[in-house]
Amino acid sequence: MIRHTLRWLLAAFYAFAGYVHLANPAPFLSIMPAWVPAPEAVVLWTGIAELLGAAALAQWASLPLRRAGAIGLALYAVCVFPANIH
Repeated sequence: MIRHTLRWLLAAFYAFAGYVHLANPAPFLSIMPAWVPAPEAVVLWTGIAELLGAAALAQWASLPLRRAGAIGLALYAVCVFPANIH
């Protein structure tokens, strides 16, 4: 039960973060390192990645899709780590 609740909480967090990336990209652009090419496109695609990952985590019956979403979000977190440090 706790894993189910935490999975839904994580899906909600990533869905909200993805929405904010698309609706208001300015805060994310301000933390983007200067060496990142096409920062607007990066923010757009990271928002889409968060939404897709959240949708995968929210799947009820598809364990392989949930697992793929979890792996994708873990890789995503590693990729955006430089922006969070910056």
